[in-house]
Amino acid sequence: MPAYKSARHASLSAERRQTLGSRTRLLREEAGLTVEALAQASGIADKHIQRIEGGKGNPTLATLYALADAVGRHPRDLIPD
Repeated sequence: MPAYKSARHASLSAERRQTLGSRTRLLREEAGLTVEALAQASGIADKHIQRIEGGKGNPTLATLYALADAVGRHPRDLIPD
C-alpha cells in the first residue's frame, strides 16, 4: 500500500497546471463566459477559477466536473494529456 504524506490530494506538475489553465480559459471564452459568469454557473469561486486559469490552482475532480458542466463540455476536454 502506498504511503501518503497527508490527507490533501496530489498536486499536478507545473506543466499540467499550465495546460489545464489554458484549456479552462479557452473553453470558458468559447462558451462566451466571463470568469464571474463561470463562477456563478459552476459554483466555484471566481478567485479559484483565476488561479486555475493562471496555472496555479490544483483543482479536485469535482471542481473539474463543475467547470466542464458549466461550459457544456466533458471534463476530459480540460485534462492535460
